[in-house]
Amino acid sequence: MSGIIHRLTLAAAVAWVCVPVPAPAIAQDIDLDAIFRCEGGMAADRCLAARDLILNNCTVCHMFVPIVLQQWNTEEWHALLERHLGNDRVPHLESEEVVLIETYLAANFNPELSPPELPAALLEAWTSY
Repeated sequence: MSGIIHRLTLAAAVAWVCVPVPAPAIAQDIDLDAIFRCEGGMAADRCLAARDLILNNCTVCHMFVPIVLQQWNTEEWHALLERHLGNDRVPHLESEEVVLIETYLAANFNPELSPPELPAALLEAWTSY
């Protein structure tokens, strides 16, 4: 009898874990082209490639919100990427990809440009570093 109870308890636990829990809806109408703008004379294809690298690598660990809100110069972006590389956070990126990300960030998120407008839900959902 205890074997049956054990199987039923296990089945109930598995069923409980597998119940989908709806995630809160956060800024579903995001215009990535407006947020990940293409300024500073970069070609559109290079901008899109850099944006894809950021969205597919950087957002594995954190939201893109702090990235686009930072208004850093080239040296500051370089230092941030060096820290990430030094900590093995992105060991799979090729050096050309890192240079592309750095060039893009320095051209589009620097002290001369205002941060892009973000939906309130995104601003409320992230925490600073």
